[in-house]
Amino acid sequence: MTTRIIAFLLAVLCFAGAFVACDSKSPDNTEQTSSVTETVTEIAPTETETEAPTEHPTIERTNYDDDFFLHVFERPQLLWVEESENDVFTEALYTRQQQLYDYLGVEMTATKTGDLNTYGNDFKNAVKNKDGSVDVLVCSAYVSIASFIVEGYLSEYSKFDQIDLSADYWKTDYMEEVMLGDNVYLGYSNFNIFNTHVISYNKDMLDKYSDTLEESIYDTVRGYRWTIDKMISLANLVYVDQTSDGKTEDDTFGITGRQWIPFIGFLHACDIPLVSQDESGTYKIAVYNDLNKEKTTTLVNKLYELSKSNSAWFRYRIEETTDIPLTAGRSLMSIVSTPNIVDYLNYDINFGILPYPMFDENQKDVGYRSYNYDGFITFPSYMRNPDMSVETIEILSFFSEPVQIAYYEKQLGKQAADAPDDSEMLGIVWDGICTDFGSALSQIDSSLGKNLYMLPTLTHANTTENVASYVKSYENVGNKAIANWMKKYEKTQKIDRTQ
Repeated sequence: MTTRIIAFLLAVLCFAGAFVACDSKSPDNTEQTSSVTETVTEIAPTETETEAPTEHPTIERTNYDDDFFLHVFERPQLLWVEESENDVFTEALYTRQQQLYDYLGVEMTATKTGDLNTYGNDFKNAVKNKDGSVDVLVCSAYVSIASFIVEGYLSEYSKFDQIDLSADYWKTDYMEEVMLGDNVYLGYSNFNIFNTHVISYNKDMLDKYSDTLEESIYDTVRGYRWTIDKMISLANLVYVDQTSDGKTEDDTFGITGRQWIPFIGFLHACDIPLVSQDESGTYKIAVYNDLNKEKTTTLVNKLYELSKSNSAWFRYRIEETTDIPLTAGRSLMSIVSTPNIVDYLNYDINFGILPYPMFDENQKDVGYRSYNYDGFITFPSYMRNPDMSVETIEILSFFSEPVQIAYYEKQLGKQAADAPDDSEMLGIVWDGICTDFGSALSQIDSSLGKNLYMLPTLTHANTTENVASYVKSYENVGNKAIANWMKKYEKTQKIDRTQ
């Protein structure tokens, strides 16, 4: 891990240095560039000394001379660009596309699927009609996945020996959490892990409280001491009543952010599964089973008390307009999705990045976990050219590390070089990308998903319901829905459980 971090930081510095050099337009720099160019020309390596192009260990170069149509449920602009916009991120995307073309003769295009209500049926129709419009789908993190699998619209990964799941650019540890028996339908690699939530913080504001901290906040993370208790105690350091009239939107807070989707991430971060297999191999709701009951209750109570406190300002419902982002300069910490970090660069704010906290220090062996909101790489059950589609995804994943590094630069700007600690924190976030069966297949039943994602509801400052009564109200119905779905799946997929 240490080696990977060092390599990552060196790469970030190289990217940042190249970016600054390209942006410089002074006469002095122009003369310097000219001089350097002449020198390089004089000592250019011979043909035999030129570095050979990077080769995938098992996929041979070929020329499919074909187009590749990637459909993306969310943010295709993070996976594909029509042309470089002369910034480090789009240049890296464009370079990866050129590498794909040079390696396989494949011209890639990525387009956004329909909205929440239409994209599932659009995908099914494309597969059913075999119209060739979808070669690979990066689906939602949960919408329509249950029907895709049980109705036979996705291919299982083991059918394709071109996919090298032993490679470190595939997140197999977390893909295993959404396997069905031995079958893998949902995958993610460095190609598609660009959207989760993190804890951002105001460095200048934290400096005011540095005397109260035992160590650097980054050392706290590195030492696996960044826990839910540490986050809450840090938040409780700050509450400034600006107008002396009680908690209002004009005050200064310890932590702010939206409570709904970001709060779901606390369950994952604290290693509490929504659904898991019991000792008999049966999938059941696990968020409040014997193993997790005490843990879930503790987490709910802690976040509930935080939500009620003066130190927190959480926007609960999506339609609420009042928000206090970190850029307002009136919050020590803020919950933010990683694609939105780039907005910070438009403000005069010295910000830092932290992963979501663990439940406690006993979670060290599991580590930091971050819920992936941008979905999974899925292969349709009908592909007009399966070899091309599968090899394209493998090659894109293989060449994705520079894109990932460039994405840090896009989000952090100069801080990727000036504050490598934050780049390291993003590396920790991506290393812990995860989900679970309950998240991915929460639409097995119409009400199951809403009920499983309980944390925002139960930690809302005005709630009166406790976790025990909440889970009891849907647990039996939810488990029956899961069991019925599994029967349909086993029938349609003809799973042999003796293997």
